[in-house]
Amino acid sequence: MNRAKKIQKENFDIQGKKHIYFKRDLYFYDLFAGAGGFSLGFTRAGFKCAGAVEKDPCASQTYARNFPDHVNSPFSRLGPEKGDILTIDRKVIKHAYKSLDLKEVDVLLAGPPCQGFSLVGRGKLDSLADRRGAFISDSRNRLYTRFLEILFWIRPRAFLFENVIGMLHLGGTNLAEMISQNVSGMGYNVAWTILNAARYGVPQTRERVFILGVRKDLGILPSFPEPIYQTLLTNGQRTKSTYSTAYFRSFSFFEPTENPKSGPPAINVKSAIGDLPPLIGHLSDPTYRANRELIRSRPYRIGRPTTYESFMRKWDNSFISSKVADHFVRHTPRDYPIFSQMSAGDKYPQAVEIAKAFYAKARALYNQGKIDRVPIRKNFIPPYRLDTFEEKWRKLDPILPSWTITAHLAKDCYSHIHYDDSQMRTITIREAARLQSFPDAFVFCGNMGDCFRQIGNAVPPLLAFALACHLRFLLTGNRDKKISF
Repeated sequence: MNRAKKIQKENFDIQGKKHIYFKRDLYFYDLFAGAGGFSLGFTRAGFKCAGAVEKDPCASQTYARNFPDHVNSPFSRLGPEKGDILTIDRKVIKHAYKSLDLKEVDVLLAGPPCQGFSLVGRGKLDSLADRRGAFISDSRNRLYTRFLEILFWIRPRAFLFENVIGMLHLGGTNLAEMISQNVSGMGYNVAWTILNAARYGVPQTRERVFILGVRKDLGILPSFPEPIYQTLLTNGQRTKSTYSTAYFRSFSFFEPTENPKSGPPAINVKSAIGDLPPLIGHLSDPTYRANRELIRSRPYRIGRPTTYESFMRKWDNSFISSKVADHFVRHTPRDYPIFSQMSAGDKYPQAVEIAKAFYAKARALYNQGKIDRVPIRKNFIPPYRLDTFEEKWRKLDPILPSWTITAHLAKDCYSHIHYDDSQMRTITIREAARLQSFPDAFVFCGNMGDCFRQIGNAVPPLLAFALACHLRFLLTGNRDKKISF
């Protein structure tokens, strides 16, 4: 019997004896809540929110807009002034417990800012500081220590920590192992793993580190939900550092999760966003502007939606949508013809070759006297270097899950070009939200860049739901929620 199955059996045996009469509501506390991906999944799994903490102004507005019942909790602190996790102390925690008449929090959730951990974030931080390795001293990388302090003050029954793969080799340190060792000494049974969101119903091959701890006095060993959907990862979809053990100092806390040998295939892009209305106005309307205030909600495509699309239209009784909002694109007319000629999976080098062909054709027509204006190279060919921007452009493959939706979409959404040649565009806010498994009725606050950033930073709600269902089972022994939709 392998370790995962042994843990599962031990947990079942313990829960069958210890938690069979567990009836009260389960509460979670969401630190670094962002737009609310974790909260959305845990709420759907039947957990109640004890509170949420978020500093970013736009993410705080988004959270408050979608979870109005969570805002007034004494644990909640949203916005730049109140949402700074460094201002939370034991007095705040003690007051919140007293106000809620709550003896303990069941699950503490945490997904600290990942800019210093991620490869994209590291490059940006090094550039701003004009020195290599600046990411190591980035103050945001120290926020996990504040998480440990709050964990010690709250002493929840369990905690769940999420972050990017880069935390496995931060300045030569495997931070997942360090955190696991620290919280083990605080009285928690701990395990960490790397989960691929596509294996839990999210149409995106997003890989992230998750650390799960359960208080030792409960007699429960931590484990992770079994993957459901089969995902065949190409080199372009696989995180390179995922499979490197160079930074592993100990395997005592690591719990691998593998691609299931049977089960349905992962949800592909077309099955996830194919029912959204086509966009072509940007191609012919000279007055087109990417302005949220000017874009009206539109009806869905006529036809029967896929199971996933239906689920996004009705997540639960709180998130039901009859029309599509935030479905518009940036105005980038130079690149529309290039988008149309790219094949699925094509990246920036292929896009440049297409652009060069358009430019050469225009030059030939000018030399033949068939056009009057001299073609200008920069009006045809993007200016970025080929050796450092290979994946700056990339066209989605409709029959595969998307690659990772990142916060960098806020700056440049060419990393996700729509698969439909006739629409000649990048993805919209709503399509990015769909690929991240946010329901259509979920509203994001801020401008276009703010919305993309919040979506890319979030924990995919469907993955959060799978984890919440599994945690509910670990803590109560009840498996009354289906993970699949």
